[in-house]
This record gives sequence, C-alpha cells and structure tokens, in this order.
Amino acid sequence: MWQDWVIAFCQWGFVLALLPTVFGSEKPEVTTALVTAVLAGVVAVTFFTVPLVWSALATASTSVIWFIITAQSWKRRRQAGA
Repeated sequence: MWQDWVIAFCQWGFVLALLPTVFGSEKPEVTTALVTAVLAGVVAVTFFTVPLVWSALATASTSVIWFIITAQSWKRRRQAGA
C-alpha cells in the first residue's frame, strides 16, 4: 500500500529532524517531550493494527527518539535544580 511508504518516509524525516535536538544543548520541556513520545507510540501501535508495518516501525522510531529527548530533558532539569 503506497500510503504506508509515504507515512514511513515522513516519519523517518521526523527522526532526522529531531537529531539536532538529541545532540544539541537545548531541550524542550519534559512534559512536551513525554506526551509526544507516548502519543507517537500510540500511533505506532495503531498503524501496526491496520497493518501499516513500515509506518508502524518508523513511527515507533520517532517515539523512541522522543523518549530519549524526554530523558535528556529530565536529566537537565534535575541538574538545574540541584
């Protein structure tokens, strides 16, 4: 199904677009990153049930990147408060 490939391609684009945030010093708020990670995970599971397998895998990757950013944001917040 061509829609699977289009969605997957876009999601991989999101992953690439997030790499500067992962490797940069500035991070979004913890709640912003966490909510985005969880919702992307829900979308990934939903895609898998359709089944849009490539979209599910790509969106799961986006979710993982957002969870990494969540952890980085949380760590930065803890260090600032200490």
